[in-house]
Amino acid sequence: MFSRRLPQLILGSGLLWAGPALAHSFGEPYQLPLPYWLYIYAAMAALILSFVALAYFVRHPRPRQQSATPWQVDWEIPGLNDWIKRLKLQGIGQAVVSGSVILAIVAGLIGSADPYRNINMTLFWIVFALGGLYLSALVGDWYRLVNPWRHLCGLLPGLSAGRISYPTALAYWPAVILYMAFIGIELFADTSPFSLSVILLGYTLINLTGAYLFGTYAWFRYGEVFSVLFGLCAWMAPIQFKRLAHGSIRIRLHLPFSGLIEKRPSHFSLVVFALFMLSSTAFDGLRETALWFNLFWKDPFNLLTPFLGQNPIYLYLSLRPWYLVLEIVTLVISPFLYLGAFVGFLWLGKKLIGATQSLGELVNHFAFSLLPIALVYHLTHYYSLLLSQGVKLRALISDPFGWGWNLFGTAITGRVPVLPDMGFIWNSQVWLILIGHIASVMIAHIQALQLFSNPRQAGLSQLPMLVLMVLFTGVGLWILAQPLQG
Repeated sequence: MFSRRLPQLILGSGLLWAGPALAHSFGEPYQLPLPYWLYIYAAMAALILSFVALAYFVRHPRPRQQSATPWQVDWEIPGLNDWIKRLKLQGIGQAVVSGSVILAIVAGLIGSADPYRNINMTLFWIVFALGGLYLSALVGDWYRLVNPWRHLCGLLPGLSAGRISYPTALAYWPAVILYMAFIGIELFADTSPFSLSVILLGYTLINLTGAYLFGTYAWFRYGEVFSVLFGLCAWMAPIQFKRLAHGSIRIRLHLPFSGLIEKRPSHFSLVVFALFMLSSTAFDGLRETALWFNLFWKDPFNLLTPFLGQNPIYLYLSLRPWYLVLEIVTLVISPFLYLGAFVGFLWLGKKLIGATQSLGELVNHFAFSLLPIALVYHLTHYYSLLLSQGVKLRALISDPFGWGWNLFGTAITGRVPVLPDMGFIWNSQVWLILIGHIASVMIAHIQALQLFSNPRQAGLSQLPMLVLMVLFTGVGLWILAQPLQG
């Protein structure tokens, strides 16, 4: 994720009006090698064929207590945990990550107000929030080992035990609220280096308060947003690590996303959190399009003009706050809109086969099958920022405060971004969206085989879900191909 100010500076306001087919993270028009409709129909057809192949070839459920997939390798490395402790590798990692957070805060407070020259915007929004999420999906839950706020709580006496028991009903709702606040700040707060430092200080205070009240274990399991966010992404990683009691570490290699097959949300609030991962990214992409902008400001259906007395665009200054309220409300309710669609298609599957399970049971059983879609949506919308702005960390580390330093000799040479070919961007986005939806179909099908012992019943139950996945595929590609607003 990234600050709204930063990508605007990167892309340039003069390039925002573009043709009908372009890569979402860039403003230059790109002529597709094939018509857009052919892309979307081909992606939908590939998704349907993948479902047919899965239904035909994967017909036997695997017990949940067994491995989720036959393509799995476990390696146990004796004494590795002892070597990690001896070399203090975890402590070094904690020091690096905690030092980076401290640097981001200090740089915002005393450094340049220019987000291009100050390290804190790139360090937090691009390297930590974006890169950290993708790293979790690649190598597992690295964040749990080096969480800077948990490390800080461990240095302060009296925080580990807490003062009151964590309320069961509270569950993951604090993380959901903080996640919505985090995305709201990203989209609407127009942060500067200084305001970002104030936000990070406030977030540090929230974590200290949560640990003081509920203890570090409970708070960083349920309340701290990045622990929950990166932890969910870590379940999709092809690599998993587990410390064993006798000092060894077990390394498990398996298919990407297959770790989700055995996972179930422990509370409804975690379902909402997962759906917000999907809905917030989709909304971010939608709100940047000319279509979304014009629906309100040009009033094509003539809903607001009779009430206002003139077209809304002529009242931009006075209506701007109300437009902001509309966007914030849409963002907050977006996961529940996705939940309604998800429950509706599950209900159709339930009726189709006459399943006896309740809708609540079905939601709990299949909710995490949507996480691959959430991850690939995130990748398609934001990964180019790692290339365009993230690589500039090489320069910023030589001059973190924007004071004209050149500590490591990279202050000038490290500013060159990596800008892939537009054709590569578009085609990679199409492939990512397709792969994510195929993974979701695969996971949901295997979970259906676990829930419904009859393969035919399991396959039929997933037909409505296939329709939902096809719709998600089409909408995702459609949003990516829309012209950006001015």
